[in-house]
Amino acid sequence: MTSFRSLVHLGALAIAIGSCNADNTAGGGSGGATGTGGETNTGGVTHTGGVTSTGGVASTGGTVGSGGLSGTGGRSDASGTGGAGSGGTNTGGTGTAGSTGSGGGGMGLPLKNAPIPSVGCGKPTTITSSGGYKTITSSGEPRQYVITLPPNYDMNKPYRFIYTSHGQGGEGAKTMREGFYGLVDIPDAVNSSILVAASGLGGIWQAKDVPLFDDILEFVKQGACVDTSRVFVLGFSFGGMYSYSLSMTRQKTIRAGIGMSPANYNITIPPKAHDPIAWMQSTGMSDHTCPWVADEAKMTGSKFIAIEHGTDNGCTVPNPIPTWTSGGMLCNSFAGCKAGFPVKVCTFNGAHAKPPGSSAWFWEFITQF
Repeated sequence: MTSFRSLVHLGALAIAIGSCNADNTAGGGSGGATGTGGETNTGGVTHTGGVTSTGGVASTGGTVGSGGLSGTGGRSDASGTGGAGSGGTNTGGTGTAGSTGSGGGGMGLPLKNAPIPSVGCGKPTTITSSGGYKTITSSGEPRQYVITLPPNYDMNKPYRFIYTSHGQGGEGAKTMREGFYGLVDIPDAVNSSILVAASGLGGIWQAKDVPLFDDILEFVKQGACVDTSRVFVLGFSFGGMYSYSLSMTRQKTIRAGIGMSPANYNITIPPKAHDPIAWMQSTGMSDHTCPWVADEAKMTGSKFIAIEHGTDNGCTVPNPIPTWTSGGMLCNSFAGCKAGFPVKVCTFNGAHAKPPGSSAWFWEFITQF
């Protein structure tokens, strides 16, 4: 797929060729999102391939400069050995060395690997579940987020870290009130995961929100027991675009990313690493807000996110990728992907909306790791 990558801007990407703006309610939207009408087939999913605290904290991986992009340091590899930071990209500062022994992300780890505990394990947590916002300082300014710990939190048990992101015009508290995209309705998810939702400034996500993710994750790893090999990001609409941005830049920290109605434009993406990362996505085939294909010639639309991740993961990318034509949601698991780096692409009969049964849909994907 050299020709594909040659057309994808590898520098700081800030493309604005169309509108992909919607709030985080299904079918809602302040940017022309259509409703959920026409989403008539909510039956079974068809698979065409097998699923083969107040106060700021500095990240251990350089998050240098106001609004600057984080350095490459501080993100441990799979063996748990931290590397030295190369500094933030905007201010030229030097990132601090990564902590040792905290483990890495999904870099070649086998499915069902033993948990890799964070430094916050084995001691009483300094973090409590929030009924309202907590504040952290990131890129020199206060930022808000909400967090929910498992009800029977055990300081000796490493938990999944799931970072959920709202659509345009939303906020973290609303994501929490709506159940973190349905995860609170799944007992296993509630009992095994630390759930986090931050708020984008002005209801949108920007380049500075990449180090915001770093800072919140590091703070939670220090103050609670996190399985550092099971960090996940997911979001809808603009939140799906934010998850896509993180999936292209934080592959050594994030085990898997999930984007519901994502797009590869109208979002600022730092320089892409093109390292493999597990990825899953969904798109309604009558979505005109974040469409499957926005512009074939310019390679914009969720189709090209699937191709990009499939290429980075060494998968055999179908040409064409099968998409929904009838029945329930159609999911295609790409064949031949590198071990531990699946790519799953789902399409359904609907407009700009979360897919039918979305929480069960992505929880199945998360729990394979």
